[in-house]
Amino acid sequence: MMIVMDASGSMWGQIDGVNKIVIARDVVRESLAGATLTQSVGLMAYGHTRKGDCSDIAVLVPPARDQIGAVAAAVGDINPKGKTPLTNAVRQAAATLRYTENPATVVLVTDGIETCNADPCALARELEQTGVDFTAHVVGFGLSRTDGAAVSCLAEETGGRYIKADNAGELSDALSDIVVAGITPETVVEEPPQVEPKHNLQINVQLTPDSPPLELGQIDKLVLDLIRQPDGKLRNIGYEPVTAVKVEAADYILRAKFEGGQVELPITVDRFDVTHATVSLNAGVMDFRALHLTPDLIDPGFITWEVANVETGKTQGRFTPDLRSVFSPGTYDVRVVLGRKPAVSPPSVRIDITAGDVTQGEILMPHGALRVQALSESGERLPDSFVRFGLWTLKADGSRDRQVTNGNASDRPVHAMPGDYLLVAEDWGIAKGGKRKVEQAVTLQPGTAILRRVTLPADPAQPMPEVRP
Repeated sequence: MMIVMDASGSMWGQIDGVNKIVIARDVVRESLAGATLTQSVGLMAYGHTRKGDCSDIAVLVPPARDQIGAVAAAVGDINPKGKTPLTNAVRQAAATLRYTENPATVVLVTDGIETCNADPCALARELEQTGVDFTAHVVGFGLSRTDGAAVSCLAEETGGRYIKADNAGELSDALSDIVVAGITPETVVEEPPQVEPKHNLQINVQLTPDSPPLELGQIDKLVLDLIRQPDGKLRNIGYEPVTAVKVEAADYILRAKFEGGQVELPITVDRFDVTHATVSLNAGVMDFRALHLTPDLIDPGFITWEVANVETGKTQGRFTPDLRSVFSPGTYDVRVVLGRKPAVSPPSVRIDITAGDVTQGEILMPHGALRVQALSESGERLPDSFVRFGLWTLKADGSRDRQVTNGNASDRPVHAMPGDYLLVAEDWGIAKGGKRKVEQAVTLQPGTAILRRVTLPADPAQPMPEVRP
């Protein structure tokens, strides 16, 4: 167990006329006095040495069975100064306890919320997924209901408890319930029964046998499946390269599928032990960002990556803002397309992938952007949904060739490769034979957004819709 103490500057605040840090020092010393140790306990603090430093986190007492007196003494020397990096403090506490190998408990005592741009809820989910038997408890010392909700997820996501303590008595009760109850048993069991771990299968994926394990969020589109033997029943167990799950004790084939390949590994999972399986893909990672000269006009949901294997000719499409995928070794042509497959595509970039390497880069999208607004002959803007338009490439004689893209008249732009086009705009939803249409020449420049206003001619047989006020 690791006790993590908040020593940020706000701990000099008062409750009933007494500084919160003074209350915390006294309560921790009194709560630990006379406790009978049955597990290792240590102490960590943050914000206790420097102001404004999010890295001000330190282990004051390493966890050990004989450290209860040292913990009580070290608490008395804590003097609040800095910020509240509680998320990274809990992360470091878990790592110190080797939470991926042993059952581990972290008890966080805080009077504030995260102030160092980190997400405690995301961390809790990560620790719950990758830990052998990890639990976090949170004591909110003088926290409001809103602030308490911002940190309680650390406990809720890991099977721990969140306790609100607004004075010395409630803080003492909270520590007695969580800390002392955890290290002072009511009875001593000579031979404890076997306990099933929270997760009995820990999977790590690496690019090659000599590569370090891949990290959470480092890649996407990796599929991990378990195929039970001998009946062949399949169970999907996730899409991340670091996965901890609880499964039935049995023999399995562990299968990892990625872009252009898959690897299978036979494993045996026990009920009471943790099986550690490492899968080597013999592949590399393509990690690329798509850039644009006007990023505020780009909707990332419309970015498509086209990756073509030069040797096999196979093309794979990825509908994602960034490309972070595993590929078999080889040479690939990569391009970024906006929207549906256009008549004019951007040029591709050739990329070599080597097993074990992470190839990073950026690809600049040369597309231009066009917005269309439709006006009546009196100059009033028509409703966006009333007009539909398309961009067409031109033949040598200036007539239409192929449609590149289309959309509704609105503030949302459409994108196309730089060049000369014909803009065709017409009303939408009017009975056949009554449509109004206008055609204009348009030139798009790389990374440039233009606004084109079109005026639809009047048609006595078809009234215009109500215009915007």
